[in-house]
Amino acid sequence: MKKLLAVFLSAALLTGCSTSKTSTETGSMKAGTYTATAEGYHGDITIDVTVSDTAITKIEVTKEEETEGIGKAALPKLVEQAVADQTADVDIVSGATLTSNGFKTALTDALTQAGADMSKFAAASSDKELEAVEETVDVVIVGAGVAGLSAALAAQQKGKNVLVLEKMSLVGGASAMAGAGTVATDSTWQKEAGYEDSAESLKADMLANGHNKNDEATLDIFVNTVGEAFDWLVSEDGANVPYEQKDGGARVYSGTGRGSGVVTSLSDSFSNGGGTILTDTKATELIVEDGTVTGVLAESKDKAYTIHAQNVILATGGFGHNTEMIPEEYQSYVYAGAAGADGDGLTMAAAVDADTINMEYVNVQPNSIIMPSGLGQYTNPGVATAYKTSGAFIVNQDGVRFMNEQGNAWDMIQAMKVNESNYLILDQAAFDAFNGAMIKSHIYTQEDVDKWVANNGSSNPVMIKADSLEELGSTLSLPESSLSAAAEKYNEDVAKGTDEFGRTLTNTISSDGSYYAIQMWLRYYATLGGLHINDQMQVLNTAQEPIEGLYAAGEVVGGLEGDIYYGGSLFGWAMTSGYDAAKSITAE
Repeated sequence: MKKLLAVFLSAALLTGCSTSKTSTETGSMKAGTYTATAEGYHGDITIDVTVSDTAITKIEVTKEEETEGIGKAALPKLVEQAVADQTADVDIVSGATLTSNGFKTALTDALTQAGADMSKFAAASSDKELEAVEETVDVVIVGAGVAGLSAALAAQQKGKNVLVLEKMSLVGGASAMAGAGTVATDSTWQKEAGYEDSAESLKADMLANGHNKNDEATLDIFVNTVGEAFDWLVSEDGANVPYEQKDGGARVYSGTGRGSGVVTSLSDSFSNGGGTILTDTKATELIVEDGTVTGVLAESKDKAYTIHAQNVILATGGFGHNTEMIPEEYQSYVYAGAAGADGDGLTMAAAVDADTINMEYVNVQPNSIIMPSGLGQYTNPGVATAYKTSGAFIVNQDGVRFMNEQGNAWDMIQAMKVNESNYLILDQAAFDAFNGAMIKSHIYTQEDVDKWVANNGSSNPVMIKADSLEELGSTLSLPESSLSAAAEKYNEDVAKGTDEFGRTLTNTISSDGSYYAIQMWLRYYATLGGLHINDQMQVLNTAQEPIEGLYAAGEVVGGLEGDIYYGGSLFGWAMTSGYDAAKSITAE
């Protein structure tokens, strides 16, 4: 079997490491290699654990299906700690809790097979006092998503000494979970392709999309600088991040390897240039002297940092994970955002009287399922392909169609949120197309689909199969014959080419064969409110004056989107605002 991950440590290294337990502490085992499997975030994690009679000598992850940039990135950290510290009770990698728990379960199983006394492989207690560390840099950036990393790399390229703090164990945050679609209005790529676009048209489209609830000053920053920022992002003498060009040009371009690929490219470039990223290190407080922000206080597992800096950039992301900050109306929807989106930057900035804007708006989107982890997952690739391939439509708890399933997101949200339940109904061809597109997008596997269908709605995501529409409706507890009536009316509308909701229909739903229902949800993730900034990316106080030394970038900034996001603008804003913040600092 191909080995996906291996860590080898010799006995000399184990005994020489100051954090490892000695052989007299670990107890006797039967030497050999033991295989164990446990469920992670996205599927089973299988590991081979090699032990001597007293110690773990090697761990290989031989199978895993974890998320790029999150679970996959967590596994090497877990392996390293388990071998170095001789423990099965490894620290949870923040942001990858389910992956961490799956690894711990599998490791405990393997050691138990070897006859280990598990009390000898418990985590060592640590109640030592934090070591005080004081540093001075030009710029300290709080948050290592695309906004923070773009700011870090751009400032570094202008000669600044930059330190990045990330409270999670892995870089990326919400950016690592994103698709990396990036607005590129007025960029060189657009101009060379002859694609017609402008800052004025982008602004008009975003105002219309956000129902004119955008902060125009913040929107102006974005539309007028995104082209320059995108040029920097993809150029060889800039960030040199791989992106996919399109024949004829486009308003939105996609990053190679999705969000995790962009994050990896930016963080590697910054680190290779001599920059430092401190993970598992949470900024706790801004240092303020005579009204000017001059640094931050931060803590890691074993250190208390006092970091002095000429400028501080907050790039801490949103507050979607903080139920105390999220408006109550959104909490009935399923959360699909980053585990670290707790509003830390807003809390820190509040202590210096920072102003906020549009805090009541949270980005909600349709076309979502709930994964086994309990998190929401977008299904846009699946539904788009299903609607093109064969018959598929959405019904409510009464078995009745109620909207244009291919309409704009805002209208779909308004229609879905009044229902008790929403179900996507598909024939066999549409179901196969739906899952084919999701698998191609590396969201889940065919093995997952088979498992979920076999569960027959007993667990998430709900995927139910039946031999007839009547049987499917009965399983869903829909009114008798409601699905058959909905399908009959749908096929009649296909013959007319459209329906009362304005959807253009081309594919009938099959009159025989297997049928499927997938429960669909509204999900929320990005928050659209946050810090109020000026055109130099400086954070404003409640008197609308800039707070000297304090800048912000990314989702922690409010006002760009209005009440719903515009496609490609969240990732585009993260990159652009980070670049703009660095540009302001270096110009200063």
